[in-house]
Amino acid sequence: MGEKINKVYFYCHPSEVDYQDDVVCLADGLQSLGIKNYGNCNYWHNNCDQKFLVEHDADIQPEDCQVVIVSRRWTKWYDKEFRIHEQPLPDVVLGKNHSFVSVFMDYDDSYESHGMRPEYKCFDVILRAKYNKRCYFPSNCIPWALGLSQRVLDTLPPEPLPFTQRKPSLLLNFGASHPYEHGTRMLFTEPLLNAVSNRFCIDRTKDDLSRAPISPWDKLMWEQTKFRHSRSYYDRLAGSQAVAAFCGEMIPPSPFRPRYLVGGRKAKLKRWLYDTLGKIDPRPPRSIQWDSWRFWEGLAAGCLVFNIDLDYYGVQLPVMPVNGKHYVGLRLDRMQEGVDEVLADPERMAAIAKAGREWAMEHYSPIGLAKQFLEIVETGRV
Repeated sequence: MGEKINKVYFYCHPSEVDYQDDVVCLADGLQSLGIKNYGNCNYWHNNCDQKFLVEHDADIQPEDCQVVIVSRRWTKWYDKEFRIHEQPLPDVVLGKNHSFVSVFMDYDDSYESHGMRPEYKCFDVILRAKYNKRCYFPSNCIPWALGLSQRVLDTLPPEPLPFTQRKPSLLLNFGASHPYEHGTRMLFTEPLLNAVSNRFCIDRTKDDLSRAPISPWDKLMWEQTKFRHSRSYYDRLAGSQAVAAFCGEMIPPSPFRPRYLVGGRKAKLKRWLYDTLGKIDPRPPRSIQWDSWRFWEGLAAGCLVFNIDLDYYGVQLPVMPVNGKHYVGLRLDRMQEGVDEVLADPERMAAIAKAGREWAMEHYSPIGLAKQFLEIVETGRV
């Protein structure tokens, strides 16, 4: 593009019940860098002063901005009864002769996401969270990540508690906001607990997310995040030494485009076939839907974060963390050895927690994400 960005236009869904996390994290960082966020509707308060992070101004149209971003919730959203609704892409991004850079934020959990549909080829860039380098994605897709929002950073202490002053506990509170269990968690949780049982107390506390907080600011965040915000959770995170951050599903190492993930009986039969072939395939399985808010929150809180070995299972991020330096990445075939290597050295545990926070804040804080985003749209890197 070659032009300095000063105005960005977001297409958000004007919903009061569906948290548009993709918009919030990026818009937080853009605003901090002095870039104005406009949109088709007003969206998100970072404070109780009624100023919007994304502002609707009738005098500012998409064509007046250098970048136009379509949130995943513009195309698909949920109502209060969790029914799915969809709508087509805005006409302005479907045209070929626009002067702005068009971006779609593809945060879908499922592998066969909206970004894979033929009409999404119109976008200059699709930022695909939960990307796996050993799976097929369209040529305009590039790896992205959930990252951190200002809400999370404002809830956590500005400086993390020293590692040695924290409780020797590992947080394991999956399922606080939804009843279903991720396949990767089912595979990794019990082996991890067995491996760390002599070092950490296991904290399984889950908050009652149906109760509104008393603090006006916490209540505002709770309402805007569809009742996911919990200060007591962040307090526990900030005072604990470790957290488990497993998420998503493990799939067989082939085929390159696993279409068997969607469908009925025929798809199940294909999945069984590739599961069987995977047992003799020398390549490891692949992780999809892997990205977890808990991973980023744990890093920002200064915890020792346990996750799958991201690189080994095919995960791709814009900037990759180093296993054993920024987090503890685990493999099912060597779980105990991987854990023992770290737990044997308390100073190393503290060093990993410290380095992990610094890495996350540099690359995946709101400003870190925004800087990566600007490099993409200003240089045309796809």
